[in-house]
Amino acid sequence: MTVMKESVLVVDDDLGFLQVIKNILQRQGYEVETVSSAGEAVSRTQLRFYNVAILDISLPDMEGTVLLSKLLEKHPDMIVIMLTGHASLENAVESLNRGAFAYLEKPLDPRQLTSAMNRGLEKQRLVFENRSLLEELERRNREIGVLLSVSRAILQSADLSQALEAALRQVAQALGVNACWVHLSTDGKLVLKGQQGLPPEITAQLGCVKADEEMLSQVFGGQPVIGEIKAQRDSGLACLARTGLRWCALFPLINQEEVLGVMGAASCSSNGLAQHQLELLSAIAGEVSLAVHNARLYEEACNARALRELDSLRTQFLANVSHELRTPLAAIKGFATSLLQPDVTFDEETWRDFLQSIDREADRLNRLIGELLLMSRLESGALEVRRERHRLADIIGSIKDRLHTLTVKHQLRIQVSDDLTVLADSERIGEVFTNLVENAVKYSPEGSPITIEAHSNGREACISVIDEGIGIPPELHQKVFERFYQVNPTGEVSGTGLGLSICQGIVEAHGGRIWVESRPGEGAKFTFTLPGGDRS
Repeated sequence: MTVMKESVLVVDDDLGFLQVIKNILQRQGYEVETVSSAGEAVSRTQLRFYNVAILDISLPDMEGTVLLSKLLEKHPDMIVIMLTGHASLENAVESLNRGAFAYLEKPLDPRQLTSAMNRGLEKQRLVFENRSLLEELERRNREIGVLLSVSRAILQSADLSQALEAALRQVAQALGVNACWVHLSTDGKLVLKGQQGLPPEITAQLGCVKADEEMLSQVFGGQPVIGEIKAQRDSGLACLARTGLRWCALFPLINQEEVLGVMGAASCSSNGLAQHQLELLSAIAGEVSLAVHNARLYEEACNARALRELDSLRTQFLANVSHELRTPLAAIKGFATSLLQPDVTFDEETWRDFLQSIDREADRLNRLIGELLLMSRLESGALEVRRERHRLADIIGSIKDRLHTLTVKHQLRIQVSDDLTVLADSERIGEVFTNLVENAVKYSPEGSPITIEAHSNGREACISVIDEGIGIPPELHQKVFERFYQVNPTGEVSGTGLGLSICQGIVEAHGGRIWVESRPGEGAKFTFTLPGGDRS
């Protein structure tokens, strides 16, 4: 992999000085270009960006300070260092006020120049990293916004066809695909239930397709299919190719291991979608699966009270998620806006403090998105669990930093034997520990202990997370594992209400059980089991 050199433009009418400074900087590994006039400098910077510009304050065709303003107007992130043979306080102040990073006096000490460039490039690197991080966060925020919009559209419509049309509009708009659709399984055939972007004649041809035809057969077996559309005569999707569509992705709509149908998206470009877009499409398919499943339940349901409770929990969930998203995003936006202010200069320590704060809030936002995507996979039955033999202490050790961060205001105690082994997916069980410890932190006073303990009978390991918090009434011991449910729904404790439900889904996917022992005011003990590592 080729590492790009930092580029430097030196502007000075002293040709001898230009050659000397070029030799010095090239020996230090910089890509150096030199020009002897302001006009040449302006022309060069119209064509490309330079990391650093070194300007003489006195040029034959333009004042150096005027050139400084022109360069920064075109490239605000450029580091500009002013040079002068006749230093004055007035020139120094004017240069710095116009945005120069440093003001140096000739004859130039190379060490002084190198020091100024290193500091300037470090600041520039932090600006670029911060901007990249902010762009990534904005992308992730847009994706979670799409998921929320799809969920909201599904929730707000009692009619499945209307809900699917609303969800597909979101897919087409967010992913920029030329067409998308949903087929539902009915009597061994796939019936078109919603679409966006398909011409009427194609809609008619796709209205009812056999589930064993071409690409659909693999999807109906529970596996997504992604690639170019083949226009074979016997293919149920051949008609798509005749409209100019060249690429498609088909995702099964799965609920509790049952394939309910297929969600498809197609593009006229053969390049398709990026990986993160495919992941979003898969998550949307999970939401659509849930909508289809819920629609079937709705048709069968006769208990209006249960339906009202589900609607209330969903509404509360959306409110919680919106709040949980806004909090870190507001912090990130505030810090980033401060760092990007052109008229404010921060020292390096403040820069790092701000970036660390952005990083913490980004982790928080990423964790929320991870919870939503993981819940979607659990609901659709698409969660993969790779059970391997692990020492339980190693699993906990791999997330120790995360646990210590969560319990910074509590006392974390880990009482696990080094020789206790389990058959488990270490990453997934790490998520269980994280959720249980985070839950204990939320509901227990600062300074109180949170204990992880475990024992084994050979066939299975029994693992507990114990706190000394507010406790849980016995009548709620089962309810706390329901999706969206929170012991304290008043808003005093933040969260989506998904954590314990995710824990239950992961543990049960391992063939284990999870339960809680607790009474009000006496703390809580959450216990789950995993297959022992000694099992054959």
